[in-house]
Amino acid sequence: MRTAAITGLVTLLSLPIFAFACSGAAEDDGAASSFGEPGGTGGTGGGGIGGGLGEGGGLNIGGNDPGGPTGCSSDLQHVVDENGNVVETCPADQGCSEGECISACEAAAASKGSIGCDYYAPTVPFYRNGAGGTIFDGPCHAVFVANTWGRAAKLTVQRNGQALDVTSFGYIPSGSGASTTYAPLPAEGLPPGEVAVLFLSHRPGVQHSSGTTLECPRPPAVLLDTAVHGSGRSTAFQVASDTPLTAYDILPYGGALSYLPSAAHLFPRSTWGDNYYAVAPHASTGGVLWMLFVGNEDGTTVEFSPTSTLPGGPDVPTAQGGQAVQFTLNAGEVVQWAGGDPSGAVIQASSPIGLWTGTTYLSVATATSPGAGGRDSAHQQLAPISAMGSEYVGAGVVTRLASMAPESVPYRLLGVVEGTTLSWDPEPPAGAPTTLGGGQIVEFETTQLFSVRAQDEEHPFVLTQYLAGMQVGVGSRPGCGGQSACALGDEEWVLQLPPGQFLRRYVFFTDPTYGTTNLVITRVRGADGAFSDVTLSCLGTVTGWQAVGTAGDYEVAHVDLTRGFVGAAPECETSRHEASSEGAFGVTVWGTDHNASYAYPAGGNVGAINSVVIPPTPQ
Repeated sequence: MRTAAITGLVTLLSLPIFAFACSGAAEDDGAASSFGEPGGTGGTGGGGIGGGLGEGGGLNIGGNDPGGPTGCSSDLQHVVDENGNVVETCPADQGCSEGECISACEAAAASKGSIGCDYYAPTVPFYRNGAGGTIFDGPCHAVFVANTWGRAAKLTVQRNGQALDVTSFGYIPSGSGASTTYAPLPAEGLPPGEVAVLFLSHRPGVQHSSGTTLECPRPPAVLLDTAVHGSGRSTAFQVASDTPLTAYDILPYGGALSYLPSAAHLFPRSTWGDNYYAVAPHASTGGVLWMLFVGNEDGTTVEFSPTSTLPGGPDVPTAQGGQAVQFTLNAGEVVQWAGGDPSGAVIQASSPIGLWTGTTYLSVATATSPGAGGRDSAHQQLAPISAMGSEYVGAGVVTRLASMAPESVPYRLLGVVEGTTLSWDPEPPAGAPTTLGGGQIVEFETTQLFSVRAQDEEHPFVLTQYLAGMQVGVGSRPGCGGQSACALGDEEWVLQLPPGQFLRRYVFFTDPTYGTTNLVITRVRGADGAFSDVTLSCLGTVTGWQAVGTAGDYEVAHVDLTRGFVGAAPECETSRHEASSEGAFGVTVWGTDHNASYAYPAGGNVGAINSVVIPPTPQ
């Protein structure tokens, strides 16, 4: 049994809260009350943001100090008074923090959110990783970046201490499908409100067993397989900017013909933590589970205690289950264990680190997809324990069934603290637990929307979600990019953000090479008992909301942006999107095509919303 150590909590009111910036620095209307900090949990108490900010949020005043005379607008680009009126617009190279204009990158870092100026992007293991010299080795690894600020963002990329010319492998995509074009990244930087794809690496000649290429559509920065094979050490790509960005990665890039893709939201280094609880997807025949660490500072000491044995490799010792393991990590260095289940491992580091987990081959069958599918790889970057919530919403997926009936969606829970008691709205689905212990893993599936919360914020837990495989012949909806027999989507695994980390504005990227792109949006009831409209830049006001349970705290909408490369509106046939509201809401992006899919949260805060610390005590 693991027990939590409760440390002195830096109160939530000291944490700057933000929402993603819009495309223009002046486009805020002074409405900090409309785009302020994330909301609470609709009055349910206990979970989400722990009640620290009350229901529905408010102004970001004086760095979230209610007594301060000034604060910051939601996009961090204006100083506002207590009524949300703009009193100062920060210069284009600055942002607002605690009611004053400072360096834009410093303001973003202080916000502890998912925009930032410095990221690491490790190349994660892919199908057949470690099998030794297969045709699958070294597929296209790409990073998407969105400029959320009011000036051009000058990007730099390096690996192994070598600077790489970003203008030679960075592109601004437009269009979709076969008509996607790639304009070279301008020398002066990524324009405001634009998105870019950075082709980081591939091995020349890499291909799928079907014969389709897994190379990037344009020459990448590095013509090598940059992943670690099995357990070992390597180096991550560093993507930096003089202006705040959001970032995501995908491997392989290339739409349906890549067949085995997975994607993740990348957290800026300023949000990394030193205490983690690992969770990975379930084991699948033919797949290899893995966990990798990336250092933030030279000489970082990391200790962890796995629950099962993780095989060693070059410069990486075998990590015996139930025993503590220590190693040293330098800035940008990757240390990877592959071949064992890392779920339930507790990690403590001497300084902040990044943590990723995943599998090289995931199989997911459900009541509505009993045969599973073609299998996919899966990976996610994990948030530290301090950013884990005590309340979540199971928002389902946009159904792929020809009958239009809801899909049965599998979920995976990880307990963090002993004695966690769960309350469900509506009643718990079959197989769902009412209690969780530290390190306990439970999976269940359901067709219904639900919310689940613990007794208080000091009992955080993790909720992750799968997408089942889809086989030809089981009744898939249309939406593939050209196949006459469409099996829309395939296996995927994605983190769910707690409502306590929701924002009020997102600027995000969608991959234009997937036939169908849709969003799962969850909104929180406000302090006035009403739900705020959510607006999408290409569609306007979102409709079709569904109630979650009976308490009336949350609503969910499933929204198509494109289907079969045809936009829900012509303006949706693009890679750059924006969503905004006067209330807190969350967005998960889904891209699907024939036997291929990816997903990631559009963004969210990664600030501390609990004070739990779990030591890596061997079990």
